[in-house]
Amino acid sequence: MPGNQMHFGAAASEACMTCGHRRPGGLGRFLKLLTAAAALMSLAACAGRSDLDYATLNSEVPATRAIVVPPPGGPSVVAALQRTYQNGISQEIALSTASRTSGQNAFYVSLLNNTASSMEIPETLSLSPLTPDRIEREMEERIPGVEMQTSLVYVQNKFGPFGFATGRSASGDLCLYAWQQIEPDKPAILVPGGAISVRLRLCDADASVDQLLRVMYGYTIAAYYRQESWNPYGDPPSPPAGFGQADAPMYPLGLNAREDATVIRRRVLSTETRRSPMREEMSGRVIDKDTVEPAIPTPSVPQNTAPLGGYPVVPPPPPPSE
Repeated sequence: MPGNQMHFGAAASEACMTCGHRRPGGLGRFLKLLTAAAALMSLAACAGRSDLDYATLNSEVPATRAIVVPPPGGPSVVAALQRTYQNGISQEIALSTASRTSGQNAFYVSLLNNTASSMEIPETLSLSPLTPDRIEREMEERIPGVEMQTSLVYVQNKFGPFGFATGRSASGDLCLYAWQQIEPDKPAILVPGGAISVRLRLCDADASVDQLLRVMYGYTIAAYYRQESWNPYGDPPSPPAGFGQADAPMYPLGLNAREDATVIRRRVLSTETRRSPMREEMSGRVIDKDTVEPAIPTPSVPQNTAPLGGYPVVPPPPPPSE
């Protein structure tokens, strides 16, 4: 019995020692399982979260950062969408629209920093040549459904020559599409200079061709690259002949006109100014300034009293009896 008791006591002591060794192992295993579960939960949370991205590369910039500024009194800039390239920048400048034609009036501008960039490099901007086929595709894309007729008149603004086409939409609006490419007439010596491409899409319900062309004549380019080699405008023009020399008078506009022409112009204006209020007062009706009053034909006095051939001759009345 004592041996057995000693045996069971030893067995009990070994069992307690075994229990003492197993408890820390079970707690460690539990902590490992808890850590693995937390890691799996964090991975699941990371897998379910994603950053928002956009399919377009254009971004909106303030209207004050528009490359092209319309002339004073012209359409206002509504918004500007910009895309940046490795060798330049392009913008779609939305303008205020007052027409019933579908689409948005806008300037489409591309500003190139280096025209000699390789097209194999991604995100590189290039200017395609101004061919009739390309201009036709642009007009079909930006003014769909409007038959445009290219003008053969040579026109130019302060940046050089440009082309334009006009057309009438189905709703009766007059549409203008103009294009211009500004680049130096001679290449730079060391680094190729820049270039600017401008397109104008403009439709209006009440404007005339001259009023639409005024936007193309008076726009301003408000952006540039801070590099000496960037100069798409070329050399500045030379001053006029005789500038700063003796015996070469220069007058303000209109003062060097002929004196007789000036007198005649003043006489016509003063006569019309005096007659217009009298005619309105005598007629007793309001004349619309936007309409042209038809001219009143004046009877012409025949210079020749001979009878006309082919018509019956009417005898004169008999003389009065005395």
